[in-house]
Amino acid sequence: MESLVSIIVPAYNASKYIAAAIRSVQGQTYLHWEMIIVNDGSTDETSSIVTSFLSDKRISIYTQSNSGVCKARNVGMSKATGEFISLLDADDEFLPDNLEKKISALKKNPDADWTYSNLCLIDENSKVIKESTNGRGDNVLENILLWNGEVVPGPCSNIVFRKKTIESGLSFDSEFSTAADQDFCLQLSGKHKSIFLPEVLAAYRFLENSMSRNIAVMEKDHIAVYKKAERNKLFRSNSFRRKCFSNLYLILAGSWWVNGKNKKRAILFLWKSILSRPAIIFRLFKKAF
Repeated sequence: MESLVSIIVPAYNASKYIAAAIRSVQGQTYLHWEMIIVNDGSTDETSSIVTSFLSDKRISIYTQSNSGVCKARNVGMSKATGEFISLLDADDEFLPDNLEKKISALKKNPDADWTYSNLCLIDENSKVIKESTNGRGDNVLENILLWNGEVVPGPCSNIVFRKKTIESGLSFDSEFSTAADQDFCLQLSGKHKSIFLPEVLAAYRFLENSMSRNIAVMEKDHIAVYKKAERNKLFRSNSFRRKCFSNLYLILAGSWWVNGKNKKRAILFLWKSILSRPAIIFRLFKKAF
């Protein structure tokens, strides 16, 4: 018997895409899975759509009052019975060999506790708009903290990890919204070895009204995540911490300038970036000229 993998799917008003997500799991070449869908107080047809799939006994649904995606994922993980846990958002999809390749990688590398791959990006009509993300597997913790590339693309529809990691305190922090996935990756990479598979194994649906477009929430969340990382001693040195915070402030400055259309706030974070690491001014001049 193959090892059981528990697929956790939080769903809030997900009626437009959840059927495609479920079918992508049913189409897996790896057959020994359970799919745990947590209906987070949906007011649309999510529940009835999922119910139409319950003839497949591997699929179950739990309904709770609206409590947020982090609590929904935590509830799902608490109900998981598999040796492995896989994350999937209700508007994303797995490619057919996603589970097979990720479970195989973990079984071949017993010292690793989690794995992830590249993704393709699809639009609301499931048309591919980007063939592959640019994930990376080197110095995962440091590169996440430095905002050095995508590192772990679309974590909540990508990561597969051993259930035993939950015993070390791994969970989604409900204090965060847009940065909860980043915090989850920091928790994993801070304590557990990973495997990066540099191939496209899942599809992330890019939607224009994505929560990540809210710059004010992004600002609050990511600064809080970095302060949590500081409390958890994830920065290897004080100079490295200043460099990471400087990069974060620079990204916030760009986000406010380009997407938030708030030049005053953009300049504030640009100044914070320079104060955190004055040497960054040379990088800015080089980029400008």
